[in-house]
Amino acid sequence: MKATIQNYFREKKTVNDYIVLLLVAFAFILNVSEKISTLLLVALFALSLFNVKQLNLKKLKPLSALLVLFSIYIFTHFLVDEVISIKTIEKRFSLVAIPIIFSIVHIDTKTFYTICKFFVFGVALGCLLNFIEPFINDFNWSTFEFIEIENKKKIVFKGSNYWMNHFYSIHFPNFLDRSYFGVYLCLAIALVWYVLRWKMLHKLLLILFFVINIFLSNSLIGVLGLGIILFFAILATKKSYLLLLFPLFFVVAMLISSRFSEYVFQTWKYINEPESIPKDFLRFRWEMWKGSYQLVCEQPLWGYGKEGFDIAFNARMHENVGWSYDILDNVGFNSHNQYLQVFGEAGIFGFLAYIAVLITYIVTVIRQQCKYKYLKYSFIALIFIFSVSETVLNRYVGISFFTFFYCFFLVKSSEEA
Repeated sequence: MKATIQNYFREKKTVNDYIVLLLVAFAFILNVSEKISTLLLVALFALSLFNVKQLNLKKLKPLSALLVLFSIYIFTHFLVDEVISIKTIEKRFSLVAIPIIFSIVHIDTKTFYTICKFFVFGVALGCLLNFIEPFINDFNWSTFEFIEIENKKKIVFKGSNYWMNHFYSIHFPNFLDRSYFGVYLCLAIALVWYVLRWKMLHKLLLILFFVINIFLSNSLIGVLGLGIILFFAILATKKSYLLLLFPLFFVVAMLISSRFSEYVFQTWKYINEPESIPKDFLRFRWEMWKGSYQLVCEQPLWGYGKEGFDIAFNARMHENVGWSYDILDNVGFNSHNQYLQVFGEAGIFGFLAYIAVLITYIVTVIRQQCKYKYLKYSFIALIFIFSVSETVLNRYVGISFFTFFYCFFLVKSSEEA
């Protein structure tokens, strides 16, 4: 890493070179610090505007679906919402900024590799911080036991002990959500496997390190994501008999992760007995999905707008589940499903725009001539499953990750020549 940075600064630089440097820094810090990565994104966009004469409309074309989605979000926000929130626009501005950045910057083979490598380094750093932090803040060295500390913000529902374990940081907000962290880890594993030109032993050791972190963080999405990565890795080998490893993986995952096995058995039971599904199934996600679906059915055309949907959603959860408005207002719950969330906020047009974004990605990758197709398929499959359990476009850690790699994997570069 040190040699890469030193060589970079020895060479004569153009504006494009500095944009690339910021892209590498953004990929590295994305998993670690929300504030620093936000500042890097602002700097990236500003610097790109200085090089706007290099804007390539051919590169922008496959990314324009994101601009359409942003436009529909903002249009419905102004059309439907009674209270206009700048925060709503600010959170989703990367849907515009990142496509423009990638339409201006030139990415060659070396740059593609470097960005992938530094994202992996950033995820590894995040894992190390997750290992170290509990022993600094949550460990009583006199009793050799982990303890809870008062300034960890959390909501614990009765009967649940999975909301937060000790492998989360109070200093780095990205670590407070196991789902997002699990998806970052899964993409890092895919990058190690498909892109990094390391010795196989070193690659396997790093992958093992990431897998251990997924199970330690008790990430359900992370475990499912591992299944996706394994599935596409098997397809890439073009050896169909290896698909027998796929069911074996889930058996092993169930043996290792008590949370995963519990959900598998519960889901199987409730498929056969849907009337017995309790309110706290999937940690209340079932009730969130049901309430969101009810709201969508009541206002399917334009939705409620971002602020309006939040208000309507809280009222519905108060009615259906009985949560107090103090909890609902302070925690800021959402659908925990991107498809329902975008439908509720921006109506049928927003929902179709989000589906179009995903389909545009798949069609573009199919048409690309490149050696990393299965890596790119893995990414969009992660987003598909991630969107079932989380609102990807509702939090910075989701939208910046999604938009960055969406554009990064679609932009035309010399690695696709």
